[in-house]
Amino acid sequence: MRKVNPQNGVSKITVPAPDVVTKVVPVPTDGWDAISPLASMDPKRAPILNNWIPRPGWVELREGYFPWVLTGNTTTPVETLMVRRAEGKEEMFAALGADIIDVSQFGVTGDPVVTGLNSARWQYVNFTPAGGSTVIQLVNGIDTLKQYDGTDWTTPSITGLPNSLTTAAITNIYAQKRRLWYILGNGTGGGSTMVAFMPTDAITGAIAGTQDFGALWTKGGYLVAMSDWTVDGGNGPQDYACFISSRGQVSIYAGDDPTNASAWTLVGTFDIAPPISLRCATKLGSDVGLITQQGVIPLSQALPFDPGADRSVAVTARIQNAMAQAANIGLNLFGWQLISFPPQQLGILNVPQIENHTQVQYVMNTLTGAWCQFTGWNANCFEIYNNILYFGGNNGSINQCFVGSSDFDQPILANMQCAYNYFDAPGRIKRMTMVQPFLTAGETITPQISVDADFVIETQTAPITILNGGALWDTAVWDTSIWFGSTIQTTGWLSAEAMGHALAVHLTVNIAATELGTNVGLFDFSAFDTAEFDEGINTTSTILQVNAFNTILEMGGFV
Repeated sequence: MRKVNPQNGVSKITVPAPDVVTKVVPVPTDGWDAISPLASMDPKRAPILNNWIPRPGWVELREGYFPWVLTGNTTTPVETLMVRRAEGKEEMFAALGADIIDVSQFGVTGDPVVTGLNSARWQYVNFTPAGGSTVIQLVNGIDTLKQYDGTDWTTPSITGLPNSLTTAAITNIYAQKRRLWYILGNGTGGGSTMVAFMPTDAITGAIAGTQDFGALWTKGGYLVAMSDWTVDGGNGPQDYACFISSRGQVSIYAGDDPTNASAWTLVGTFDIAPPISLRCATKLGSDVGLITQQGVIPLSQALPFDPGADRSVAVTARIQNAMAQAANIGLNLFGWQLISFPPQQLGILNVPQIENHTQVQYVMNTLTGAWCQFTGWNANCFEIYNNILYFGGNNGSINQCFVGSSDFDQPILANMQCAYNYFDAPGRIKRMTMVQPFLTAGETITPQISVDADFVIETQTAPITILNGGALWDTAVWDTSIWFGSTIQTTGWLSAEAMGHALAVHLTVNIAATELGTNVGLFDFSAFDTAEFDEGINTTSTILQVNAFNTILEMGGFV
């Protein structure tokens, strides 16, 4: 631009250079956000957080999984994992196809312990009668009830069921106050509003009675599940029995003897959002977590509210849009399950996308309430065995979770997009030129860094990085984890180029424990003369924490 100087003629106007500033971008320690508008999201949250776990103070790469047992039935999904928990000993069993097999030992697939079954979708409980041995009883609504006492698998005789029903009509099972409860179907594949209960400490013989909730449930439906809600924090006088209907009504009873009207009292029937699946109820401490069409809802928080407001008290409130979409698409799919895993301080919600083919997990840090999403774990069911988490896969495998730096023979693709940030100047154009990630890693790593502008996500592909891994002090388990020599603080500046009003740092890594190929061998699973055992999978865990980002910005004009 030029101006006319009356004395000296034409001259130039000096245009100031853009302001160059350094701005800190926090990592999303508050986790995945699938409800806030992108334009006003908290800077400590993330619209994308796949395979990164938000921890207090940093975000870390999740660990992988490793096959515990490969059954060889690669086209038959494992649909139930069951653990008998007796004093001093645990045993794990997997149901797939027409069989139940013992999978207690690594790499060992023995002969089936039960055969000729019609369904692998079992519900089960551990129960220890007074003076007796711990048994597991399991039901599926199709096959007769099965029982295992630590030695023998049997079909116990349960008599007196109403309408000439057999134990093949029992769809779900629960144990409360030293009593077994059997949720009944109608005998032809449908549900009912009836439950049968056994005498105290009985595991076989005649039932003690039945109860029908049909008159209490004005919305209709059938009995799906039972749980107990403990208000006083233990198995005391305020330990309530909760019966959950398919239409979202919960009848709650106080007392310990349903055969005695003076010792069995209806507290009330309450409306909640309709539950999802027979595995909808999970004990969370003294509370009950319910998987519903409006999210995972703590029973203690749901009862005082109108069902339409349930999502406001749901533990999934921060990811409500994702939860609503998943429930809408997968409402009738098998595979929904909620499990708490204290060693990692995580709650894991298994979400089926394509039945027996593709699943993801919505994962919450139970200390902070921060969410993330796991991909790459195609799991039908989860269970904890000897304080380690396992999942049953779609390919007939039983897999140990949180071990190693690969998902068996596949790398872990971790994707993090930080919240869009106006950097205190929403009206000004910014140009980001450099990003400095602060990483803690087991060895040198260069992540894939890009910057997304004005709510447009740029697709990026990260190269596979091979890490040897190791254990991190104050995080790893003593006598279990393999200790790495040291950690490296990575603080190098990386080039990034983006221009816009709102900018978001986008980090992607693609991590593997070793070179991956078709000939990688797994001892006890692979064929000699074919697999390369010296190039096997490294099961030590990768250390990769993201602590913060520094950025360099050029602040432009107001547009």
